[in-house]
Amino acid sequence: MLRGLIPPLRPGPRPLRLRVIALALGALLLTACSGLTDRTPETRTATAAGPGAPVLTGAAGAAPAPTAPDTVGPRSATGGHGPVPVLGASNRPNTRGLGESRPTLIDLGGTGPTGVVRDVSWQDWGGTHATGTGVAGYVAPGTPLSAATPQPATLVASDLGDCGGRTAYRVLTWYFPQHGEVPGGRAPLNVCTP
Repeated sequence: MLRGLIPPLRPGPRPLRLRVIALALGALLLTACSGLTDRTPETRTATAAGPGAPVLTGAAGAAPAPTAPDTVGPRSATGGHGPVPVLGASNRPNTRGLGESRPTLIDLGGTGPTGVVRDVSWQDWGGTHATGTGVAGYVAPGTPLSAATPQPATLVASDLGDCGGRTAYRVLTWYFPQHGEVPGGRAPLNVCTP
């Protein structure tokens, strides 16, 4: 495979050393490239564009077109891949983010500011639960909903299982640790059934 890439060199100790180095570099390159098969399409696209390059999809400013559900997920205990879970089901009116994998915006479809989480970044997606951070409307105890202010929030998606025929996190909650809130301190939301 590398034949033709290395020009013939004159015999002697120095050219032989150069051939060995060239062969070692070629083997290293082949080894590095062989790991690309385990990456997701998004990673391959971002890598091909170069580190830090934006991945552009669709027309400028337009949302990407819906695609078929992602079927390559994290490795299971047996070493295989399973379906990538989504967050709940998109069977509720006026919602956003539900029925999607790793949504960056979650809007539960209500009219108040406390049912929306923006700029969500997820960790551990595909595990028994996923945690994330984002910005949500915080209402201090004893104040009206109209006094909600955008605050950093921690999200927990859990209860991984079947939701309308898809693998999904069926429960979602978020809380505000900077205000003394802890996981489980707020009522969990069923995001699978309407």
